[in-house]
Amino acid sequence: MHVPAEPELRTSPPRTTIALTGLSVALVFCLAVTRVTTPDTFVHLSLGRWMAEHGQVPSANLLSFTQPDRPATDHEWLFQVGLYGVWQTVGLSGATLLKAGMVAAAFLLAAATARAKGSGVVVACAVMLVAAAAARFRFTLRPQVVAMLLLAAYLFLFERWRQGKPHGLLLLLPLQVLWANVHGSAAFGCGLMLACAAAESLRCFALQSENRRRLLWLWAVALALIPATMLNPNGVAQLTFPFSHAAAQSAMGLKELLQDRASIVWSDLASRHIFFTILAAGGILSLVGCWRRRDITEAGLLVGLLWASFHSERFIELFAVAAAPIVARGIPGLGLKSPIMAAAGLCLLAFACIQATAKALPFGLGVAHGFFPEEEVAWIQHHAPQGNLFNEFEHGGYVSWTTRRPVFLDSRGMPSYDPALVRAYVDAWTSRDAWRELLGKYFISVALVERRPLKRMFDTSPDWTLAHEGPVFSVYLRKPR
Repeated sequence: MHVPAEPELRTSPPRTTIALTGLSVALVFCLAVTRVTTPDTFVHLSLGRWMAEHGQVPSANLLSFTQPDRPATDHEWLFQVGLYGVWQTVGLSGATLLKAGMVAAAFLLAAATARAKGSGVVVACAVMLVAAAAARFRFTLRPQVVAMLLLAAYLFLFERWRQGKPHGLLLLLPLQVLWANVHGSAAFGCGLMLACAAAESLRCFALQSENRRRLLWLWAVALALIPATMLNPNGVAQLTFPFSHAAAQSAMGLKELLQDRASIVWSDLASRHIFFTILAAGGILSLVGCWRRRDITEAGLLVGLLWASFHSERFIELFAVAAAPIVARGIPGLGLKSPIMAAAGLCLLAFACIQATAKALPFGLGVAHGFFPEEEVAWIQHHAPQGNLFNEFEHGGYVSWTTRRPVFLDSRGMPSYDPALVRAYVDAWTSRDAWRELLGKYFISVALVERRPLKRMFDTSPDWTLAHEGPVFSVYLRKPR
């Protein structure tokens, strides 16, 4: 049920509303100032460097000695070029602050959407912080941050359309072209607007509304997003990439390779994903209001993205951006008797968010200690600069960025590598025959290993010796014959 505008909307001075909103955006910015923990950051930097040096978008793997000539479309080339340019100008810390600014902008748009739906400023700001905390583990230097900002912009412009301002939808066309060149999820933006157009058509029919002219605007822009998505190096395949990629990975049984593509572990709902649990509970309660308003658009957004989030963790940040305005709309006004108390409450909430999620994503600038083989790679470059290096899936980007050395595998996985190679790599964790065949096929002479099953393979083999034990990783050298 739609909650009437609370007293604070009518009585609070505009400067108080602006101050609380500004404070909340600053707090979200702080939530997004995180140390680099993801290996993908260094893959993107490596490819951005290559494009800056060669002046073209790569069409092959490039980073690996196992399959250097394998055709590989770069779906994120524009982000990679931009990231490398930012790194050249202001370094990794500057890139982190820019990323934090994009996250803050995304949740500012989410708060603006909530306010447009009738939410009070305190409620909108509080829900925005909870949503940001739910998605914080995804606030990494990766292109999905741009996708999250674009989704927030799409939903804001869509809400303006619902309130009788359809012309802003034209901004979606250049935004869709941008999305199609920064992240492989561009088809989601296209599909979202088509689904919204279909849902709004059914809603207008059910309510016997006469908004046909505005519906034509929505349908025209939603359909125009299809050709806009094709304006990228991958062409029409960009429309099906998320589905074909997921299907190939599932067919090879490789979902275990990346945690963010795995389903949510139920025990995490009370610990690692506690803020997602809170937001999801608010979303489920909001379905009652959607039902009473016959708002199948908002209900579809909540149910669809909630289901996707449980299916794969990588959808949680999209759910957070989409659900926050709907959840805020359904919460009764808290009142604004004391702006100072409201500000203090928001600060305490932000502090709790950082504390609860700090283990997964440490607050600060630079590279997170213990996440990358810094000492171990330096040792390898000094003592074993030649020969094929076996590295695990997660380490390839860092090795490539810091040494320019061809790697065995990197975190792009498929489609940059033959699925059979990735499957053979995973099988080598537990099968000595698969492990021995893999190392022999690619003439491996030095290995950088973290996983215990792989360490056991090397430790118990008479052909290998432990040459260096770093803080986190182990380096093995093949014994001379």
